[in-house]
Amino acid sequence: MRRFVALVVALLAIPVVSRAAPATTATASTHLRTIVRLSPAPEYRRFGAPGMAKVAAYESDVLARAGYRVVHEDFPLDRWMVDYRRDHAPDLVRLSDGAHFKSDSVFQLGGTTGPAGITCTVRAITDVKPGDCGFVPFDKSSPEWKNAATYDAKGAVAQIKAAGGVGAILQGDVNRGLVFALQIKGAVPAVVAVARPDQVIGRQVRLRVMGSRQPATGHDVIAVRRPPAGASQYVVLLAHADGWYQAAADNGGGTAAVLRAAEQLAGQSPGVGVVVALMDAEEVGLVGSKVFVDALASKGGIAVGDGGPPLRIADMKAVVNLDASSARASDAQSVPKKTARTDAPLFSWRVMVAAEEPALAAAFNQVFPAHQILGLPLTAGATVAIEGSLRSDIAWFQKAGVPWVWPAAGYPEYHTDGDTLAAVDPADLERLADAAVELTRRIASLPIGRIPSQFR
Repeated sequence: MRRFVALVVALLAIPVVSRAAPATTATASTHLRTIVRLSPAPEYRRFGAPGMAKVAAYESDVLARAGYRVVHEDFPLDRWMVDYRRDHAPDLVRLSDGAHFKSDSVFQLGGTTGPAGITCTVRAITDVKPGDCGFVPFDKSSPEWKNAATYDAKGAVAQIKAAGGVGAILQGDVNRGLVFALQIKGAVPAVVAVARPDQVIGRQVRLRVMGSRQPATGHDVIAVRRPPAGASQYVVLLAHADGWYQAAADNGGGTAAVLRAAEQLAGQSPGVGVVVALMDAEEVGLVGSKVFVDALASKGGIAVGDGGPPLRIADMKAVVNLDASSARASDAQSVPKKTARTDAPLFSWRVMVAAEEPALAAAFNQVFPAHQILGLPLTAGATVAIEGSLRSDIAWFQKAGVPWVWPAAGYPEYHTDGDTLAAVDPADLERLADAAVELTRRIASLPIGRIPSQFR
């Protein structure tokens, strides 16, 4: 995502019987507010957290009420669970005056402390000596898109460890007072802390971070609306529901827009079947979507439980992926917001990524701008060249040869505790859902073919 937007700037199945009830009149923002409310601190909607299970139950209920046949695909997976208990929670204290700095754990750690923490002197990365803690500046630690050229949090922590360092402090967003989620399989205790270099470098600190790997269960929610008589193809409305912190834009908004689009399509005749796929564990390796696509590609497919044929990968005509697709560009919007008390119209750091399937890409780049969902058109191949991979759930559909589209927005609060409801513009979110509905209807009659599974 961060490199996508830099380019812009440069230019198993358990069937649930659906109830015969009409679709609700909730807006996408209504769904988003509910999703955020069901995702309380400190675990929020991380994979394996109670909040994620509650959101999956909410998704299931909304879709069943809209008349979809709902299928649950639960899967086991260990997760890194931070210990947030009192006197165990992540902490960074300057010993000279007892000042505490806002902190959170780095995830997937190979080294932790006890409740008493560790004491060390903080040094710049290049100055770390045995027994020190290294300080990683914001541009090397934060996944914010503007740091693309210097971002190397894993490499920085590895350098600290190699020098004999006993801990790492990764600088948070001091300007906004935000911490963010990082996954680093480092062998030293590491925290993200909102601290300036002059506040901690050369000072003795006490660093505490506790946690462990725990077994957990992922919750994929799949809902099916059968195609009309004589047809067998489906459009997949895809989003991941898990996220770090409140995760309003990434990806509560995408989940909410998919729910809203699904409700609208339930009252229409789009001419094609609809599969709603709300995935878990995207943030920890695209796990839930792999479970889903593997099941689609399996010999038996996915049983829907309504007496009809199973879902199979060959019947998936196209995928509309709503992953971090609607977010306020707060870094660019701050001035108009303060002066005019409103966002600058239509402004977003967004790219419109599409697989190399000409009919689908053309429709995508017509329909979404018509709904004021604007961005720089980008092919899948160009995306991989920039980013190194497809860092979203559509990666598995790409490998299966199923064409897809993906509007992707960049914003400073990405993966931070600032990804709250304020990071999403309700009007833009509703337009996103409307565009997904229209594109689904358009796809029904388009001559869309398969795509190469690998990039050249």
